[in-house]
Amino acid sequence: MIDPAHPAKEEGVAAPEGAADAPSLRTVASTEASRLWRRFPLWLTFGLPLGLVLPQGLVAALSPEGRQGFVWDVWLQVVLMFWGVLLPMATALYAGVAVRQDNQARRLLYSYGFPRSRLLLGKFAALAGMSLLCAMLLTCLLCLLGVLFGETGGIARIVAGGMVPWLASLATLALCLVVAHVWGFTATMCTGVAGMMFGALLADKAVWWIIPLAWPMRVVVPLAGIEASGVPLPDGHPLNDPSVLPIAVGLSVALAAVLLVAGSRYVNRKEL
Repeated sequence: MIDPAHPAKEEGVAAPEGAADAPSLRTVASTEASRLWRRFPLWLTFGLPLGLVLPQGLVAALSPEGRQGFVWDVWLQVVLMFWGVLLPMATALYAGVAVRQDNQARRLLYSYGFPRSRLLLGKFAALAGMSLLCAMLLTCLLCLLGVLFGETGGIARIVAGGMVPWLASLATLALCLVVAHVWGFTATMCTGVAGMMFGALLADKAVWWIIPLAWPMRVVVPLAGIEASGVPLPDGHPLNDPSVLPIAVGLSVALAAVLLVAGSRYVNRKEL
């Protein structure tokens, strides 16, 4: 029998006095990453590098240049070209799907007593981490192929070809994430499609620097030694100049920061 003077204690540990439900940015990012790891972004992270590298080997082997003994050169150039062109669409898929799957829970999450911008920034960090893993997997596959073809002297070029476009795509990821929050999934997918078109058509033009969606492909041009259309560049061509690499990466990081600040302001003021 329970003594009324000494009631039984409830199981569990009570929260400390004055505690607030305000997870840190690191906690939000790790939670987002664990959730995304079991959904479509996981398939995209592993499927995109494999889908880019493996089929292009057959294309390279059957090409006229490949039949002349330049299989590896064609293989690397084609993979890097599609990597630069498809990165905007991949980032749009990352952002659009991640935001869409939270449509029901976001109203509840926004009611908690901490800045909503923390959710936006945590999602950006998680998605950037997954896209980084995708870029690392692509780079590792290409490095392995380079070793198999005896092209160990070009490993630095391969690493740059896989990782620098990812750095140049951070602005696109931030843009797609903001678009997904403001206008929804369809607008985000349209942004990704526009990015592919801009990359293929304008990345090697003089106006590339004012088109963030073309920046991933712009850095591929000197790294792969090709035009945005895939045509190999002759030696000494101005587009082979690698000085655009730090410019594109710097622009991408700076614009990503600006877009995240603007997006944070929007979600903090958004009505439920």
